[in-house]
Amino acid sequence: MSEDKQMLVDGEWCAAASGKSMDICNPATGEIIANVPRASAEDANRAVTASKEALVSKEWALMDPAQRGRILNKMAAATYAASKDLAKLESQNNGKTFREALGEIRYGAWTLEYFAGWADKVEGQTIPVPGNRFNYTLRQPLGVTAHIIPWNFPLQLAIRSFAPALASGCTVIAKPASLTPLSLIEWARVIEDCGLPSGVFQVITGPGGEIGDALAGSSGVDGIVLTGGVSTGKAVMKKAAENLTPVTLELGGKGCNVVFPDANLKFCAKAVCFGIFMNAGQMCW
Repeated sequence: MSEDKQMLVDGEWCAAASGKSMDICNPATGEIIANVPRASAEDANRAVTASKEALVSKEWALMDPAQRGRILNKMAAATYAASKDLAKLESQNNGKTFREALGEIRYGAWTLEYFAGWADKVEGQTIPVPGNRFNYTLRQPLGVTAHIIPWNFPLQLAIRSFAPALASGCTVIAKPASLTPLSLIEWARVIEDCGLPSGVFQVITGPGGEIGDALAGSSGVDGIVLTGGVSTGKAVMKKAAENLTPVTLELGGKGCNVVFPDANLKFCAKAVCFGIFMNAGQMCW
């Protein structure tokens, strides 16, 4: 039996503006387990506007960094508490084993704790200069950030992508892979009461060719993070270049190994096999 899901835009759970949806399958059985909104460029633009408004309000950007860190720690605790339920959902939607999914979710919680610790430690500098002058640097949030997430580690890589952005006071629009959006949607519900102001964190679901293209080409987006294939990365970089939007790309890694003559070959062989077959080979080292 499938379940209708919604996406999170401007602090509200909603359907796509068009009313369209996508079927989400369990890859182990082929069963349709959920329906999610099939968002369009219209929805993406709405999310960007809401994200910009949340940034301009400065409630998050100017919040005491230590308080931002405390909120991220609350998010981590909520993630740990819900880790088994999230892992079960991840296993059903992604196809990986429950054990592996549970490790992924808990690694995501640890990532939140890590960047929570950094929230109040990113500081400017006072720089000595000659003469009757005072010189200093002031670090500010980059702004609205868009995060395009892959399907192999849907929640872990999502959190790894946007946790540092949240810690530094940025607003976040997360676009999960069309095949595996369920854990991120559910996680957004898990952390609803942790203290993030409305519009600071949004989840929008839909085809990458439409949503990713709209986000990458938006003049309202100040930074883009993508983990995915080389062709997708090239397309995103090309669109982002129109607005000189900074882009962080992790593309096409597939676990190359460099083995030196004095290496323990037995150990190396085991490590290579682990790298190849971990997560059914759907992983890059």
